[in-house]
Amino acid sequence: MKLFYKLISQMLIVSMILLPFSAQAGVIGTDQAVASAQDLANRAKVSDFVSRGDVIKKFEALGLNSATAQERVNAMTQEEINRIAGKIDTLPAGAASDWAIGLTIVVIALVLWWAYMK
Repeated sequence: MKLFYKLISQMLIVSMILLPFSAQAGVIGTDQAVASAQDLANRAKVSDFVSRGDVIKKFEALGLNSATAQERVNAMTQEEINRIAGKIDTLPAGAASDWAIGLTIVVIALVLWWAYMK
């Protein structure tokens, strides 16, 4: 048993001499911690967006399956993810577009014209 302890202690001494001591510790700033959390939130936002039902249907209409789309999201850089997440935030919540607004105005104008003509 003494031989085993002697062997282990010699191996530890040799490894401590040969292996460099390099331990670095530092304090990260709040801005770095918040940026890291924001990056994770943006990646989750884009991933959730890609896994929505209506988005999957649109991908399939374009010939892309959802697994491939998710793989492409996972392969994106953080800068691309942040840009897309910003665009998701600025998109309109409903399906309103310029066409829908214009059509609504035309229909209201026709109804009012028809009502006043009687």
